[in-house]
Amino acid sequence: MWKEKPHCSNCSLDFEEPYLRCPECNSLLLIPAIKGPTKEKISLSSMWSIMDFLPNFEKIVTLAEGNTPFLQISRDKDLRGLNVKLEFRNPTGTFRDRACSLIVSDAIQKKAKTIVGASTGSFSISLSAYAAKAGLSSTNVVPHNLELSKIEQMKIYGGLVIEKGETVDEAIKESETISAKEKGYFATPEQNILTIEGQKTIGLEIALQSEMIDSIIVPRGSGSLIFSVYRGFEDAKESGWIKKIPKVYSISLEKTKIAHLAESLEIKKPYMIEEVQKLVKETEGEELEINAGVMIDEALTLARQEGLFIEPSSASVLAAARILTNEKEIDCTKTAAILTGSGFNALNIYAAQLRGKKKVVWGLSESSTTKFEILNLIAGKKATYGYSIWVSLGKSQSLQSIYQHLNELEEKGIITEIENKAKRKEFELTKKGFETIERMRDLIDYI
Repeated sequence: MWKEKPHCSNCSLDFEEPYLRCPECNSLLLIPAIKGPTKEKISLSSMWSIMDFLPNFEKIVTLAEGNTPFLQISRDKDLRGLNVKLEFRNPTGTFRDRACSLIVSDAIQKKAKTIVGASTGSFSISLSAYAAKAGLSSTNVVPHNLELSKIEQMKIYGGLVIEKGETVDEAIKESETISAKEKGYFATPEQNILTIEGQKTIGLEIALQSEMIDSIIVPRGSGSLIFSVYRGFEDAKESGWIKKIPKVYSISLEKTKIAHLAESLEIKKPYMIEEVQKLVKETEGEELEINAGVMIDEALTLARQEGLFIEPSSASVLAAARILTNEKEIDCTKTAAILTGSGFNALNIYAAQLRGKKKVVWGLSESSTTKFEILNLIAGKKATYGYSIWVSLGKSQSLQSIYQHLNELEEKGIITEIENKAKRKEFELTKKGFETIERMRDLIDYI
């Protein structure tokens, strides 16, 4: 299977299984840089056109992922010439398709019948699609209050969706338990080195598509994408495609009350944060934090000026590029920014911005939609008092109307005031409130 076996960076053990961390010492497993053919011998049509750099499988499960377009921004004067890698043009609209092609191929080789994973959405959508292609059942554990359009896509592909916890970390723990109980293939990206090996093809493709790149801007999330792209450049350098690995700019989410609007980046404990910080320093790059509201503005600007529709977290790299350009840190024409996911994964968020209300929920009236979103915010402890809820809902309604909704919910016994030292009036859901929100979610699923 392996061109080079995963090798522990600490205790020097080799492994056949696709662990990302050593089972003995928890150190990162590494695969040495692979020397492949010269650029002239590559005819790129999909990710599998560069299979010299990938593990071997008896049967490849593919939806023709990879070979995504590499374009330049043309109408935005501040970002003119910036090279953007359109990873949302993959089959399910995400860079995760590259990882899932390898992971599901491995599951088939191991004769698995079911596959279990956890994520904030995009990976689980992809996993559901590739499992369907392979004839496997899939179970996807996701945090509560995930963007509804993401959950619906998983179900369209036939995936079972289980909501657990408030963060992806809690969802991952639950997926491990389910996988062990059902004897399924455990596919969570943060714990499988095939994630890195599949996603590294982004770096390899950029090296094929341009000889001018000296900086790369990547959303951080768990850190696996940044590490993957770096691995791709290592292989490209080993193969003589490039002379130097580009500077790496790591873009994370600023922790504010509206951070949930870019939920793909909202990770409490980034799994590979130490490795990412090390390679950012090694390449003389930089780490930047971007506000979720700025990401949405950047995404809408890109759609209106360039005709490219991406999710808010993907637009973090555009906001970062604007900052770095203004500070003369980068030359746009020699910089690549990775646009990771499709805007179709955040339709409700954009509907909120464009229609003047937060997360329009299919099948519910405007008033019910607002109450549903208020309950979601309180349940997830993302906003628990009037002003913070108003801000989280984009200030699209009057503050007075938010207080009116809270009063009505409290009168019906769905929320209750909690004691705190602050002067503000904060709320939590009652037992009736939790039952109500579950019924509303069931109603949405039914509709």
